[in-house]
Amino acid sequence: MPKSDYSVDLIKQMAECDANYIRLLKLVPEMSAYLDRSFANIAAADEGPSRAVSDEEPEKALEGRVTRFCLADYGDMGGVNEPVTVEIKILEAFKYTSTLEIVQKPELTQWINNPSMLVRVYHDASTAEVISYQGHRKLKPRYAKPNPEMYHSDEKMQVNQFLGEWLTHCLRSGISEKAPDLISS
Repeated sequence: MPKSDYSVDLIKQMAECDANYIRLLKLVPEMSAYLDRSFANIAAADEGPSRAVSDEEPEKALEGRVTRFCLADYGDMGGVNEPVTVEIKILEAFKYTSTLEIVQKPELTQWINNPSMLVRVYHDASTAEVISYQGHRKLKPRYAKPNPEMYHSDEKMQVNQFLGEWLTHCLRSGISEKAPDLISS
């Protein structure tokens, strides 16, 4: 296998993952319960049927939560007459880690594949990294060139940077479905 000239910049990668954690906390404020262990407050504030919060695994109160952000309302785009949204769903919640699924909807496969990724959030280390992008799992920190998968040498870094750009776009342009209606009649 040919040798790669790329060397992993661990400090840069960790800084990007740490920044992604902060961005996710801003977009999904319920995740701050991992920092102060306030899961009971979240379960009590739930609208609709209350989730049982056990003393052994209170973090399970966040499993299944979905946060949506509307990025644009393009009207009828090739038969799709829906606003473009980003959904952040908490798939798994454990004491120190969570797994999030972040997808863009509706599917616009006529032009491109919508971004879709799984993100592992490490609450004890205050960091978040992509563990799957568009179905590609177990990305290595470095790849030799050429490689059978056609990955870039720094594929893992690029995917984490893309997550950062995507989350930043949600912070700047997204309108949360939970946002209050501030327009008065």
